[in-house]
Amino acid sequence: MARPRRFTDDQVLDAARDLLADPATTRPTIAAISAASGIHTGSIYVRFASREELLARLWLRSIRRFQIGVVAALEGADPLLTAAMHLPRYCREHPTEARAMKMFRREELLEVGSAELRADIAGVNDRMSDALRAAVAAEFGEADEHRMAIAVAAVKAIPYGLVREYIANAAPIPDWVDDVIATATAAVVHKLRPTGIRVGGGAGSG
Repeated sequence: MARPRRFTDDQVLDAARDLLADPATTRPTIAAISAASGIHTGSIYVRFASREELLARLWLRSIRRFQIGVVAALEGADPLLTAAMHLPRYCREHPTEARAMKMFRREELLEVGSAELRADIAGVNDRMSDALRAAVAAEFGEADEHRMAIAVAAVKAIPYGLVREYIANAAPIPDWVDDVIATATAAVVHKLRPTGIRVGGGAGSG
């Protein structure tokens, strides 16, 4: 009979994530994760073939957790503005998850781990992209390449550009960031919406 597992994958990933509270730590070592979790390094390697795979799984889990709120925002009222505002609020409430999301760019991980893991990484943004495209079509009447590029700037580039240094330095995100993001994103949404036409059911549009 196989011996029961005495810890879960999430416990290992949680220990790795929590180490990111230290601004000097960008990609935790297995030794540090072992010390923080109290789990022997050999046991960690039974679950994760390499440090790269472990950190890739942490990155993937963190991205998926963050995107739950983004997709919910994009499917609700004022989708682009609400989705943009989700980023600073989530990162403020979950600072180590935010730093875990910043460990890698997706393209860096496409050759890491099993075929299943690589496929999950390759498709991690698919649901969010579909939700954004649907929101853009509802708000602006069409989700063409031009509108999508500007929507991505409003939802991702503007808020991320304002919070990334705080995340990198494990520093608190100041409240004024929210006001700037809200103002900039609202201006983009207003600029793109067809004049005199209200498409979709979002509230607070002009």
